[in-house]
Amino acid sequence: MQLSTGLPGRPGLGWRLQLVAQEGADVRRWHQVVDQGRVTAWGPGPISDPDLEVRWPLEVARGVHRREVSGTEAMAALRVVSPSGVEGPAPPHDIALRSELDSLPMVKGATFTVQYAFESGPFGEAWFWMSFVDGRIGDMAFERTGEPDVEVHLTYQSMNRVRTGAMTILEALEDGGRVEGELGPLMLLAGMEESPELHAAEMACGPAGGILAAVGELSATEEYQAVLRALAAETR
Repeated sequence: MQLSTGLPGRPGLGWRLQLVAQEGADVRRWHQVVDQGRVTAWGPGPISDPDLEVRWPLEVARGVHRREVSGTEAMAALRVVSPSGVEGPAPPHDIALRSELDSLPMVKGATFTVQYAFESGPFGEAWFWMSFVDGRIGDMAFERTGEPDVEVHLTYQSMNRVRTGAMTILEALEDGGRVEGELGPLMLLAGMEESPELHAAEMACGPAGGILAAVGELSATEEYQAVLRALAAETR
């Protein structure tokens, strides 16, 4: 906890996280509380009224702590549990569980794969791909795919803002993002993001995206990175 006392404040940035690592019957819990960008609690044990619970296999959690696991690997193994008890994969993979996707209309020829590179993710840069088949979501995963039709680089926070309707995908690109590949798939993606059916599914995904995006904002600062490096060195 003493490692975090020198962090500069960041107005509006805060969360109550319950973290859980498990291997068989071995279950380990710890928590982190951030208020206005300053860590006010960080230690072992449970916490009351968490904003979000995140779960990893023990080996992955240990690798994240030791900075030996990439952001992509951390997100692929992560499970999130909302205060209401709903458990699922980390955003944006959580959209795969939404029944609202069943209402997406077929759009003949709207078949493409998008590779995302999420900068300033909660545990570092994370790669994620999603495929569309005739306008409907096909498959997705936290990993790099071989030959995407378009590659989109943006922050994890921008991804969350697109999902919540705070900005469009084109605005996210104008706000420091970039795109590689064909313009056609990007325009198809932008059009789909405006569909009420997809937006309804995104909005129904719950609070995990916003909380993890806030974690990513703090994690991207050099001051917090220094804390993580020191903590990893002290506890090996």
